[in-house]
Amino acid sequence: MDKSVYYIWLSLALGSENPRYSTLFADFGSAKEIYDKDDFSSFDGLSDRQKKRLEDKNLDKALEIAGICKAKGYGILTYHDEYFPERLRIITSPPPVLYYRGNLKNLNSECLISVVGTRSMTEYGRQVTRYFTRTFADSGAVVVSGMASGVDGEAHRGCLEAGGFTVAVLGTAIDKPYPKENEDLYYEIIEKGLVLSEFHPGAPTFAYNFPVRNRIISGLSLATVITEAGEKSGALITARLAVAQGKDVYALPGLTGSPQSIGTNMLLQKGVSLAYRPSDVLSKLELLFPDKIRIPPYAYRTEQIKVTPRAERRESFIGKEVSAPKPKLNREIGDLEPSEKAIIDALTGEEGLHPDTVISRTGLDAGEVMSSLTVLELYGIIAEDKSGKYFLV
Repeated sequence: MDKSVYYIWLSLALGSENPRYSTLFADFGSAKEIYDKDDFSSFDGLSDRQKKRLEDKNLDKALEIAGICKAKGYGILTYHDEYFPERLRIITSPPPVLYYRGNLKNLNSECLISVVGTRSMTEYGRQVTRYFTRTFADSGAVVVSGMASGVDGEAHRGCLEAGGFTVAVLGTAIDKPYPKENEDLYYEIIEKGLVLSEFHPGAPTFAYNFPVRNRIISGLSLATVITEAGEKSGALITARLAVAQGKDVYALPGLTGSPQSIGTNMLLQKGVSLAYRPSDVLSKLELLFPDKIRIPPYAYRTEQIKVTPRAERRESFIGKEVSAPKPKLNREIGDLEPSEKAIIDALTGEEGLHPDTVISRTGLDAGEVMSSLTVLELYGIIAEDKSGKYFLV
C-alpha cells in the first residue's frame, strides 16, 4: 500500500494545526508505525478522543482521498518525503501531509519570502506589493503568499510578472480555488509555480482554515513582509506566527490616516524591521544564499508611488475586506462554531485565562482551542495580553 495513505489517515484522525504530530513522529517514526500501534491509552499529550481516533484503523476515507489524487493528478507530499520542506518540520504544528498542484521543486534549497497583507487594498498597497515582489523575483527569491484577495493576489502576480516562482498556500481544499476572482490566478500558478494545501480534495471550507494555514506561509519562509494591513487584518496573525517561529518580519511604513496602514504601522511601533526598500529584506538573505540571491541595483531605490487625492481615494480600493464582522455576545453568537462558543463561555466573567486553562475548562483538544482562539482574535471578540492570557473585549 502507498505509504501516503497512512499520513492521510493520521491527518484525518488528528486534524489541522495539532502540536502532537511532532511528538508522535519523534516517538514512533513514520505514520505507518503510528498506525500499527493498537493501544494509545498510556501515551501522554493526547485527549481521549484523539486516542480513540488513532485506535480506529479504518482506512477507507484515506484510500478514497489517495484515489482521487491519483485520478486527478494531485500530488501528495508527506512529512517524511525528501521534498517536504524542512522548515515546516520544525514548526509547532507541522502538517503531516500536503497536497499540491503545479511544479514541485526542492524548496529546502530555495530562498523563500512570504508577502502578505490586507484584502481591502489601496492603490498604494497594490503598487508597493507589486514593486517588492517583482524585485524579489528578479533577485532569485521565491515569493510565498495565500492567494487571497488584495495584497496576497498582487504578491503572486508581481512575482509571476517578473518571471519568478511563487508558492500559494490555500486555506481551502487543494481543488477549490478561493476567492472566485482569483481562479485564473490559481491556474496560472499551477502552470508556473506551486499550489499547496493541507486540506484534501473535497474538504469543506471553514473560517478557521485561513488563520490556521498562515503558520505554513510563515513557516515555509525565511522572512515575512507585510506590505499593507489594517488593524484587524489576518496578515497580523501571520506576522505574529513568524515572530514565534523565529523568522525575520518586515513591515512597510503606511500612509498616515489610512485604515489599511494601521496594522503595519503598529507592527513597526512594536519593533519589527522596517522595509523601506526591497534591499532592506534582501541584504541579509543574500548572505545566506550567495548562489541564489543577486540584488539588482534598483532594489536599493524607493519606488515612486502615486497616491490619489483624498477625495478620489475611495475609487482606488481593490476588492472588499472578506472578514467576519465582530459578533455581539447575544443572538449573533449562534453564528460561531461550537468550540468558539465554548471558549467564550469559559472566558465570560474572567479577567483573562491562559490557553491551558481554556483547554481544561472546555475539554477541547489543544489544537482545536488554539485554532479557535486565533479565529476569535481575528474576529475581534477576544484579545491576548502580555502575559499570554486571553480575555473578552
